[in-house]
Amino acid sequence: MNVPLVATHELTMIAQFSDRVDHVALSVPEGVRVIGRRGARMKLIVPVSASLAVTATWVQDNRENPDDPTCTATATTALPITATRPSRAYYLRKASGTDSQVVFAVVSDPQRGDVSPMQISLRVAASTRFPSARAKERKMPVAMRPSELVHYRKHIPKEEFATSPLRCRYYDLICSRNPRIAAWATALMWPGRTVRPDHLNGGALLSYAQPFRTIAPYGVMADAVVGDPFRSPPKAALDLQVRQSGELVGRARVAFHCGPERTPFGETFYRCRAVRKKFG
Repeated sequence: MNVPLVATHELTMIAQFSDRVDHVALSVPEGVRVIGRRGARMKLIVPVSASLAVTATWVQDNRENPDDPTCTATATTALPITATRPSRAYYLRKASGTDSQVVFAVVSDPQRGDVSPMQISLRVAASTRFPSARAKERKMPVAMRPSELVHYRKHIPKEEFATSPLRCRYYDLICSRNPRIAAWATALMWPGRTVRPDHLNGGALLSYAQPFRTIAPYGVMADAVVGDPFRSPPKAALDLQVRQSGELVGRARVAFHCGPERTPFGETFYRCRAVRKKFG
């Protein structure tokens, strides 16, 4: 092997021989997800374990036995697997003061990150208390591996051409009027070999209706905003979470109180203030 096996990552294996052989086949134990195979080549997702047993079978010339000019050979090799590092959350905007927007990124380690699918979930409430565990939850899976990309038959508007109603219908996790909350997720852009929070940026908008039409190989950026300058609920709260491999890796819980304020010029606008918050 020229590269290490990292758990959860996609990998293409190629069997090479010093002599000419025919009818090469590779196999792995049951339970290992094989994406494709062809002769001496196999593409798979590395399992979460200490090692992976790979069996190669081939046919070659048997020069020592003239009566049987060919023979079939088999060899099994146990390849060590490197464990993944868990993804990490970076809280970029924490709704401090009168800021009604919450933004955090969940980043996969650039070298040995867990690339199992992530799951974003959201609960909301018209209250200054955090949403309870019994509140209705909206969930969106996020694919990180190329093999998980899906080409849907139904075409939806591209994000750059989607009007606000279409974006609400196909992309946003929620765009509720009561309480007035909007939340969405984007695929994280390449964070660099050394992750720096001030360099993290969101790229392609992920679709709630067609979650596997875009993959997020580096992680996700989760955004939520409460109210707008012209109309806001008096109270609103949200619980935005990101999970991976059964573990909670990022969470933002914020409760707001909103009300009208008058400018020195006599104009009235709504402003939401965070009255309770908890991150992580």
